[in-house]
Amino acid sequence: MTNPTQPPVEPVRLALDFGEVIEVERTVPAVVLRMPGARVRQLGLVLAAYTKVCRLVGLEVDAEEGSVAWALDTAGGAAGAPPSEEQVGRLPLVATSGQRMIAAAALREREGFDDTTMIAIVDAAARWLAEEDGRLYAYALLGAVTDEPTQGRAYAALASPRSRTGGR
Repeated sequence: MTNPTQPPVEPVRLALDFGEVIEVERTVPAVVLRMPGARVRQLGLVLAAYTKVCRLVGLEVDAEEGSVAWALDTAGGAAGAPPSEEQVGRLPLVATSGQRMIAAAALREREGFDDTTMIAIVDAAARWLAEEDGRLYAYALLGAVTDEPTQGRAYAALASPRSRTGGR
């Protein structure tokens, strides 16, 4: 509790270019960040990308910011900000049976998989595509079983934009 004989301590306030306001409370150890919903969503995208890059590079820094990225994105949506173009591009995909057949044909043309193995690979990759941000895993799975050109053809067959969910 502050001394009643001292004047109240005002927070330090900094306004930034894109409508962000940062306040540092000096009576409690806290920082409050106020910004428009669209900017919050963009910051969430940046943190999500940062987390992925740190995982790929293998930094020995605690860069697990996925939950903060999710919370920022959710808060931005709750504030009325629509998803950005980058977020719409990350929506889960639903591969149709026709797309799965095209992917299977690409694998069959190059690899000597039996039917069960081919179906398992294509269905597993399609299931990864149905997860938010699962594209990386679907692509990696296909790359683990075939060469790069075939990987690209099979992935393109499964991840065709016409299969996007979420109204785009």
